[in-house]
Amino acid sequence: MKTAKISLAFILPVLFVLAVAYAPLPLAAAPAHATGYIYLGSDYLGGSYPYYKYTQASQNLTAYAGGNVTTVDKKALSSPGYFDVNLTAFESTITGGYVTLYTSTNQQASITSGDMIYVANIPFSEINATVHDDGSGPLSGFYNFTYNGMTFYLGNQSIVGPAPTIGGTYYIKAEISTLGTPVYVSAAQVRLMPNIIISPTSGGAGTPIAVTGLGFTPSTSSATNDANLTWTYLVTGASSYTTNFKLVPVNSTGGFTTTVSAPELKLETPAGSSVKDGTIYFNATDVSSGVVTPTYTFTEYPRVFDQIIEYNTAIAGWSPIVNVLKSPQLNYPAYNNSIPGFSTVPIYENQQMIIAGGNFTPDQTVTIYFGSQSLGTATTNATGFFNVTVTMPVVANGTYDVKVVDPLAYIYFNGTTRPEVVVTPSSVAPGQTVTVSGYAFAANNVANVTWVWGFPIHTAYVTSAANTTTNSLGEFSASYTIPTWAAGGTYVMNASTNYANPTAYALFEITPTMTLSQSTASLGTQITATAYGLGNGTASAVPIVISYGTSYKTTPVTLGHSIYKIGFAYDNVPVFGSNNTYESTSASVVLQAAGYPMVHYVQLYNASVTPFTLLASAPLSVTGTTNVGTTTLNQINSTVNQISSQVSSVSTTLTGMQTTLTGIQSSLTSLQTAVGNLGSALSSDYNSLSSSLGSVSSSLSSMSSTLSSVSSTVSTLGSSLSSMSSTLSSVQSEAAQISTVNSLVLATIVIAIIVLVLEIVVLIRRR
Repeated sequence: MKTAKISLAFILPVLFVLAVAYAPLPLAAAPAHATGYIYLGSDYLGGSYPYYKYTQASQNLTAYAGGNVTTVDKKALSSPGYFDVNLTAFESTITGGYVTLYTSTNQQASITSGDMIYVANIPFSEINATVHDDGSGPLSGFYNFTYNGMTFYLGNQSIVGPAPTIGGTYYIKAEISTLGTPVYVSAAQVRLMPNIIISPTSGGAGTPIAVTGLGFTPSTSSATNDANLTWTYLVTGASSYTTNFKLVPVNSTGGFTTTVSAPELKLETPAGSSVKDGTIYFNATDVSSGVVTPTYTFTEYPRVFDQIIEYNTAIAGWSPIVNVLKSPQLNYPAYNNSIPGFSTVPIYENQQMIIAGGNFTPDQTVTIYFGSQSLGTATTNATGFFNVTVTMPVVANGTYDVKVVDPLAYIYFNGTTRPEVVVTPSSVAPGQTVTVSGYAFAANNVANVTWVWGFPIHTAYVTSAANTTTNSLGEFSASYTIPTWAAGGTYVMNASTNYANPTAYALFEITPTMTLSQSTASLGTQITATAYGLGNGTASAVPIVISYGTSYKTTPVTLGHSIYKIGFAYDNVPVFGSNNTYESTSASVVLQAAGYPMVHYVQLYNASVTPFTLLASAPLSVTGTTNVGTTTLNQINSTVNQISSQVSSVSTTLTGMQTTLTGIQSSLTSLQTAVGNLGSALSSDYNSLSSSLGSVSSSLSSMSSTLSSVSSTVSTLGSSLSSMSSTLSSVQSEAAQISTVNSLVLATIVIAIIVLVLEIVVLIRRR
C-alpha cells in the first residue's frame, strides 16, 4: 500500500486561503479628536460692558457643580463667574437646528457609553445671535433658556449658565442636529466640585429651607457616602454662634435633598432701634473626599405687623394704623412694639380690629392676646402670613399689650384705651329712640350727652340728650328719642364728663319718615300724610368745642342743609301739586282714600333728582264698598249670575263625568283582576313547560352520552376490522410466498428425478 504524499506547495496555499478566510477583521481606526471647536471659560458676574466677554481656559477650569467657576488654568478668579461654553469656531452658516451638550470622560468625536446630557435642545439661532447687554445687570440682555430648572443665557456664540450638576472631571461635547453625526469636543476639561443650593434664601423663623447637594462622591452598593450639612447662626442676645449639623446620605448620582427649618433668632426690634435681619450660614462637607462646599446664606426676617386697622365710630369707618398690604408705598411694616407714627395705638373698646402679620412660623396657629385675654386665633400660611379680625374687649382705662403669639415667639404693640361714643342704631328716623353708649370715660363720673342740630337752615344748636353716670370701667348707656322737628342728615352725638368739653363723639344719620293721620279709612275719607326729617343737614365730623351755658348755643361749627323738592304719591301715582320746595324739616299733604278695598301705599319721594327716589312709605287700609254707579253694579251682578249659571252647568257636566269615570274605574278594576288571573295561569303554565323542557333536556343529554359511547364502540370495531384486514392481507401474502416456494421445491424434485433417471440409464448402457 502506498501512502499519498501532500506537497507543502499544496498545504501552504490552502493554509493561506484558510488563514485569509478565517482571520479576524482589521481594527477600526480610533475616532479623531475634534479639539479646538468648543472653548470653555468663565463670564464674570460683575464688571463693565460687555458681560459676555469671558476668560478662556486652555487646559482646565474648576467649578462648583450646578454653580460658578472659581479657577481657570489653576488661577483663582477674583470673582466667581458663570460657566461659559463658547461655540465661536462653528461655521457661521449654521443658523438652524438645536445643540445638545454632554459631559464625557473621553475626547472621542462621538457620543459614547457613559456620556451624560448636560443641557439639551438649545436653539442654535439664539446661540448664534448677536446680543448685547442692556446695562441693567449681568447678562440681562441675553436670551433666556430654562432646562431642568436651570437658567442659561444665550447669544454671541455662547451658552452661559450654571456648571453641570455632577461631580468629577469631564470634557464637554456638542452635538448639532443639522450636522448629522459629527460631535465636537472641548480641549479643556472642567473639574466639578461638591456644591449645595438652598431655597428660599430668605424668610421668617420656621421657614422650611430645602438644601440640595450636587457633585458629591456617589454612594455605591459597597460604600455609602454622607454629606455633613452644617448651619451656623447667632441668636439675639447670645454671646456666641450656634452650629447645627446633619449627616445626609448621598445617592448613587452624587446628590442629596434635605430640609431644615430656619431657627428662631429672636429678632426683636424695640421702639427706636433699627431693624436687624439675621443671617444663617450653610455649607456641607463631602465626608468621603473631605471637600467643603462654598458657604451660602439665608436671611431671616423679624416678625412684622403688615396691617393694623380698627373701626372708629367718630368717622363711622375704618382707621388704618399700619396698612402695608393696601398702600405699601406709604407705609412700612411694623415691628415688635415699633409702630411708625404711633407711640401707642388707640384702642376702641367693643369695636373690631383687623390684624395681619408676616414672617411667622408657617402652617401654625397664632393666638391674639389683649393683655392676658385671648381674642382669637388664626393659622399662618406656607410663608408665615396670617390675617384675622378680632373685637377689642371692654376694660378699664389704661395701656395694654396686644400680642400675636406663635409656637416659637411673639411680637406685640402697646394700645391705650380711647373714649368713644356709639349710637345704636346709627341710622334713625325722627320720633325713634336711639341708645347712646360710652366707653373708656372717666370712671364714676357724670356723663353729659348732647347733639348738634340745625333749624332753621345754617343755624346750629346744641341739645342736651341725656345726663347719666359712668361705672367703674368708665362705661355709660342712655336712651334718647329723636324729636320730630329734626332735619334729615348726618349729625354729631357728643359725650363728656362733668360738663367739660366733648370727650368723644360719634356720627349718626337722621333719615326721612312719614306718618298718616289714620292707617285705616273708608272710601272717600280724607287722610293727612306728614313727612318728617326733611332737608339734608350735615354736621362737622371734627371735635366740636361747645361753650356750655343756659343757651346751649355752639361756637362756630360747620352745619349745612341742602334744600330739595319732595313729593307725595298714592300707589306710585304722584299727587297733584305736591312737588314743592320745602325749607322746613316737615311737610304734609291731604289725600283721599280711593281704590278697591285693600291695602294701598302712600309714598314720599325726592323730586329733585331724576328718576325720583323713594324716601319713605306708609300703608293705608281702605275699607267700605266701591264707589261705582248702580247700573254698573247691576251689569256686574248680571254678569256674575251668568257666570254662576255657567258654573252650575259645568258642575252638572262634571258630576256626570264623575259618574262615568267611576264606571270606568270599576271596569278597570275588573280588567285588572282578570289580567292578574291570566298572569297567574300563564306563570303556572310557564313553570310546567320549563320543568318539562328540563326533563327533555336531561333525556337528550343522556341520549347524547349513549350515542357518544356507541360511536366510540363503532370506532373501536372499525379499528379492529381494519387491523384484521391488514392481518389477512399479510397472511395472503405469506400464503402466496409459500405457494411460490412449494412450486420451486416441486420443480427441483422433478429435475432431480429426471437426472437420477438419466444417470441410471447411463449406468445401464455401460454395463
